[in-house]
Amino acid sequence: MSEEGSPNVSGESARRPDRTVSVVVPTYRKKELLASTLNALGAQTYPHDLVEVVVVDDCSGDDTWEFLGGLSMPYTLVPIRHDVNRGRAAARNSAINAASGDLVLFLDDDMRSDARLVEAHVRFHGQHPNSLVIGNALTAPELGTSNALRYLDTRGVHKLPPDAPVPSRYFVTNNASVRRSALLSVGLFDETFRNYGFEDTELSFRLERDAKLRLRYCPDAVAYHIHYHSLDQLLDKRFESARGSLAYLLEKHPDRASDLSVDVLLPLARTDGPLMRLRKLILAAAMCPPIVALVKLLARGPFLGPVTYRAIDYLVASAYRRGLACSRAE
Repeated sequence: MSEEGSPNVSGESARRPDRTVSVVVPTYRKKELLASTLNALGAQTYPHDLVEVVVVDDCSGDDTWEFLGGLSMPYTLVPIRHDVNRGRAAARNSAINAASGDLVLFLDDDMRSDARLVEAHVRFHGQHPNSLVIGNALTAPELGTSNALRYLDTRGVHKLPPDAPVPSRYFVTNNASVRRSALLSVGLFDETFRNYGFEDTELSFRLERDAKLRLRYCPDAVAYHIHYHSLDQLLDKRFESARGSLAYLLEKHPDRASDLSVDVLLPLARTDGPLMRLRKLILAAAMCPPIVALVKLLARGPFLGPVTYRAIDYLVASAYRRGLACSRAE
């Protein structure tokens, strides 16, 4: 079967699907959450003999490896262990190199997939060849409805109107799929990314530019995030990702700073024009510690719809700004 083709798996045809899928799951010290992720994949409607799940234990240092060795699943489980922690980019690369499926489906180790997740990704690729596909990642209902979790469910593709073009910067690998051959053609993930975040964004830029893939959103491909994050945890992760991964991403793709809406968050530079200098100075005044503290109180208060979301947007931008400033100072 050609890579561009795909079976109909929605009941419109009696023909049995034959497209093979490799689900890639990097993991690090999340054994209990990983167990939920792997169990949910065992309940998929897509034929199990066409699915392998490649799990990379990135030197967790606990009993994750022993746990994987004791599992019996209806799909083929391919466990891989790193002897040293190498980061999520390297973990995914190890999985992709070991994978045998035509389609690679990325899933994080804290995602519980709907029973039709794999089926939905395969069907969507059949309908939209030459695509990089992002699925519908939602917060698991049992985690509650904190302001931070509500906010996460309104970001990225969830901000877009139906059928709107999806910018490549929205690509994230907690629930996404792409042909393995396309990944190999652009050189996989850049393993220089060791900190949290943006290794998937950088890959999407190359898949768009070099493999000519278009990022598309498949709302039927549902997976639930089962790892609780408080507002402080959310902001800490944004700070760390900006200090390391975002700074490196901008070194590789300086032309994307405006596209990522972070150009105004960068420290003042000699090359800045008068308008950019003015914008950065105004933003610096607007993001002084007393104002940040007040906005954080607002973000933690009663849910006020768009007001709460804008408050958290401001705090995320402030965290990115501080992280980028630290990266320049280090």
